[in-house]
Amino acid sequence: MKKILIIVLLSLLTYSVRSQQNASIKVYNMSLDTIESYVKKHPKYFEYLAKKILMKEKKMADDEMILLYYGSCFMKKYNPKEEDKAVEKIAKQMAEFDFSGAILEGKKLLKVYPVNARLYMLIGYAYKKIGEKIKSKWYYKRYGAILRIPLNSNSGNSFEQAFVVRSISDEYLILNQKDLELNEQALRYHNQLPYDVLQVQNKSRNNKRATKLSKKKIYFNIYLPFFVGQGKSFKTELKEAKKKYRYKK
Repeated sequence: MKKILIIVLLSLLTYSVRSQQNASIKVYNMSLDTIESYVKKHPKYFEYLAKKILMKEKKMADDEMILLYYGSCFMKKYNPKEEDKAVEKIAKQMAEFDFSGAILEGKKLLKVYPVNARLYMLIGYAYKKIGEKIKSKWYYKRYGAILRIPLNSNSGNSFEQAFVVRSISDEYLILNQKDLELNEQALRYHNQLPYDVLQVQNKSRNNKRATKLSKKKIYFNIYLPFFVGQGKSFKTELKEAKKKYRYKK
């Protein structure tokens, strides 16, 4: 009985810490804690949004896009690592010029990962390559609508103003949208939250040397893919790091 009580207390403590972290992250004047609670109270609404985004005859409102983008991170199927691996297979198909195959497999994946911006972009490009311009345009429009959510979540100029993303792949899509290229990348913690800090520069043109281009830092809050998606916390990360880098005197 005592053992069960300890387990319950520990689970409550973990939830409390995570809830505090959630509440400290705001997107569009909403805390992630609020969005998570909304997902749990209204799961069928989010299932409806996940289906609606795939319907060509339906138009998604901005608030629906925001709720679905961040709310998807608190749904059962959210697994950013598996998601990125699955989408990468589509990218490889396209690299082998199998555009029709990529479209077929990509549409199947969209039913599982309906908020993956990169997937819409790849399918849009594949349709373009086979001459289906109207279909290509629809997928590119959905891609742009999804990517605008993290892109407009903040300025990305500091820890406090970091872009809030649901996947690491969205970081690189944002860089591409801003016409930037990666120079260095580092994982940093600030107030027990994980961030990707990317040193970037404008894409080189006219054979300019990279050393001559000015560099700056862009900040991405990766709490959702890192802690929620992988089921980790700052304490577990700290424990794993100590174990990994332990050495004998």
